[in-house]
Amino acid sequence: MKEVLAAVRVAWRIAADVAIYRLRKREAGNLVTSLTLAVALGLSPGDLASRAGFGALLNLFVYLVNDCFDVGIDLRAPGRDNARTRFLAEHLTTAWATVVAMALLIIGWGALHSTGLLLTALINIVVIVVYSRVLKHRPILDLVAMAAWGLSMAMVGFPVHSTLGWRCAGLLGLLCMVTEAVQVLRDEPSDRAAHVRTTAVVCGPRATAVIARGLLVVAAVYAALLLHPIGAVLVLGAFVPFDPARANASWDRLRALFGLTWLALLALLRLAPHP
Repeated sequence: MKEVLAAVRVAWRIAADVAIYRLRKREAGNLVTSLTLAVALGLSPGDLASRAGFGALLNLFVYLVNDCFDVGIDLRAPGRDNARTRFLAEHLTTAWATVVAMALLIIGWGALHSTGLLLTALINIVVIVVYSRVLKHRPILDLVAMAAWGLSMAMVGFPVHSTLGWRCAGLLGLLCMVTEAVQVLRDEPSDRAAHVRTTAVVCGPRATAVIARGLLVVAAVYAALLLHPIGAVLVLGAFVPFDPARANASWDRLRALFGLTWLALLALLRLAPHP
């Protein structure tokens, strides 16, 4: 019994460490976009609350899977949170057990709620495992995988039969590719030192910046044509600096632009409640 309680305490600390670390890095913004989409679609308060809890747990699961796969790399990388990473490495078996428990809870939650959330759970489990294990270390494919992840995470916010929901999710997938490009630029020095083959490491910061700007143009055109002309404002993101030294500032500016544009799109579309 003592051993079980000790393992539960370790699991809680691992989960708390992941949540605090990611919030400090200003991540998990997909939960906000998904829930604002749900509000705009007129989903009921009870449905919204269930999707919020599901989305929060799904985010925690996703980031813990990523950290478990990357623990060896993070231990070697300079400038990472080594105290947190060492604790995870020392209790990796418990961490993986926590991952499995979270996966089962997410699947069960999704199955009880709807076919859409069940699909969201299953797709995200597959995408994050493949991304963290393989695609994260494959140039270009790391960006493509983030498009799939961004789209599948957006599924938290709308019923699967909502055409408008899918169109909005497509935009979020494109924007996730941009933010992933900024993330690999931000991590380029540490990833290069750890011999991690991301797009920024293999293609170089300059080429990655060109890719990010191109994706922003595509996202702006997509938003303007399929959602509302005001979406064209996203092209302004192409003018922020894209280099490792200023990636943190660019990250914040892009998130502000994306967030404000997203809210404006939802308001201007005057989304009607969907069944």
